[in-house]
Amino acid sequence: MGRRFPGSAGGGGGGGDSIGEFNVVKMFETAGSFTWTKPAKIGGSRILVHVWGAGGAGHNATGTNAEGWGGGGGGYAMKYIDNSSLGATETITIGAGATTTDGQGGTTSFGSHCSASGGNSGDNDTSNEGSNSGSNGAANRGIGGLGLQGDVNRRGGRGGAWYYASTTNAGGGGGGSAPAPYGHVDGYPGGNGYSTNGAGGGAGIGGEGGGWYSYPGGGGGGSMSEGHGSQGNYDTPGNGGAGLFGCHGGATGGYGAFATYQGGIARAGQSGSGGLILEPNRIMFGGGGGAGGSASVYSSGGNGRDGGHGGPGAGGGGCAQVNGQGDYGFRAGNGGLLGGGGGSCAYLWAGDGGNGGGGGGCGFSDAASTRFGKGGPGLVIIQYRVNF
Repeated sequence: MGRRFPGSAGGGGGGGDSIGEFNVVKMFETAGSFTWTKPAKIGGSRILVHVWGAGGAGHNATGTNAEGWGGGGGGYAMKYIDNSSLGATETITIGAGATTTDGQGGTTSFGSHCSASGGNSGDNDTSNEGSNSGSNGAANRGIGGLGLQGDVNRRGGRGGAWYYASTTNAGGGGGGSAPAPYGHVDGYPGGNGYSTNGAGGGAGIGGEGGGWYSYPGGGGGGSMSEGHGSQGNYDTPGNGGAGLFGCHGGATGGYGAFATYQGGIARAGQSGSGGLILEPNRIMFGGGGGAGGSASVYSSGGNGRDGGHGGPGAGGGGCAQVNGQGDYGFRAGNGGLLGGGGGSCAYLWAGDGGNGGGGGGCGFSDAASTRFGKGGPGLVIIQYRVNF
């Protein structure tokens, strides 16, 4: 037995005669410290633990440091632990997502058995568990965290790169994703900001975030495939990546209200659909990526629109803009579980990462602004057998 949608810390399902090695699953998804008690009638010979570090925050590019990197995804460790090696209780620590541009997501751990470091924020130069050959420097900005002591150890995806030409022509990178359950590959990188006023989508567990063209926002990566960029400059924004169980977010509206462009009124990107399967012997995050937001220009100015949110395992769409003009309240899409937040153009709000996902970067804003996306908290899932 299990469940198809996430719940609060300590949630899960199980019991009865589940087919497979395990018959209970528990998920812990809120930052903090928790206690797992070894069941008196624990069955089988081992348990399976999945641990994800928290995501790094994006960077808020300023006039003195114009690099709107996305935040890195948290690392991942998977480990089988013999029942005989377990204590009567084990402490679970869920790392908190980064909330500063030069910080790092918190480390998540299951007792002393395994852990995963959090991703670096977009302005953090510190080496993260051996990144950049162990040396500090700009190559560590937005780098993902790393799993430690697991049977499988994976690194989170790096935040997307930035673009900056001026205070009114800038795009932030999307947040990196955490690795997918079971750790077949590392996390994926967020989409890159692009000239002119293009913002990257957040990464999903199935592919990187989209980007690459002027004015539209890139689509968030899905649980099955990468996010998409626009078909060309001034065109309709990027669709989100496909989901295992749901559709990607669709992009609507192109850049411009003039006949020389694609026409269309700027519209918010659609959010990705799809859910997850959380069962004693099967964990699958199946959401689609959020679509990028579009931008419109008029004879007297311009405006942008929100990016769509990602489903479980998927990234949020980037938020587009026109030359620093319009309503600055628009936002990029947030990532779903393990997905990165979308990046934003100048003065707009970047999206937050889901659990383990990095926050999106903001193309440009004042130094005191908090328009960058925050990192998501870590995550722990435990699979085991109880003799009822």
